[in-house]
Amino acid sequence: WQPDFRFLYNRKRHLLHIGWRVAEQQLDDGLYDLMASESRLTSLLAIAKGDVPVRHWAALGRPYYVVGALAALRSWSGSMFEYLMPGLVLAEPPGSALHEACRAALREQVNHGREHGVPWGLSESAYAVRDASLAYQYAPQGVPRLALRRTPPGELVVAPYATALAAMLAPRLALATFGALAELGARGAYGCIEALDFSPARVPAGERCVRVETYMAHHLGMSIVALTNVLHGGVARRWGMADPHVEAVASLLHERAP
Repeated sequence: WQPDFRFLYNRKRHLLHIGWRVAEQQLDDGLYDLMASESRLTSLLAIAKGDVPVRHWAALGRPYYVVGALAALRSWSGSMFEYLMPGLVLAEPPGSALHEACRAALREQVNHGREHGVPWGLSESAYAVRDASLAYQYAPQGVPRLALRRTPPGELVVAPYATALAAMLAPRLALATFGALAELGARGAYGCIEALDFSPARVPAGERCVRVETYMAHHLGMSIVALTNVLHGGVARRWGMADPHVEAVASLLHERAP
């Protein structure tokens, strides 16, 4: 409870700035303005702490559209991370707008994978380009139908941690996808590697994909927590929701889709 989010709060827009630019000593001009964003976890905690008012939650954008019989929410990049990361520690109940949006996002991800003949699971990750120091480059990746900011055409990078996050919604589907990823070489010495890059411009002739052979602690950490939730009845969610401050604002997570 030590972080104080008040300095990031824009009182005119009732939104949180993306961050503070240390070199310039000023707030970033960008704002987290969507409900379908990883930042909703920060929003809920900031409200629970009393750093920002409850009206901040109402100010988050909700650009709805329909996926079958589900009400989907668009996100910035259409990544699994934006939809599913908060659900590691927050209970977004079945029937709520957020739970339904996550199910719709998973359906769009699966359909996108089938359309391109690759395993589903797009989320921000490293991809098969390195800089002068041989470090892999990192970028948002997502499904265009979900996104307000479209992934450039020709980019197709599948991140196994996205499948791990989705296991909380569809464990059997995720298990089958882990098998498909393993067959393509996604398993490494320390678990799943960062990504498989299917982008045509970067795949050598005769190969299906390029292995992005690095590991990111936050992606592996999210995977471990997600699979722990699957195997132990949502235990990390219970821990996250047990704090009385969070309990006091939990009703915000019960919002229904229109």
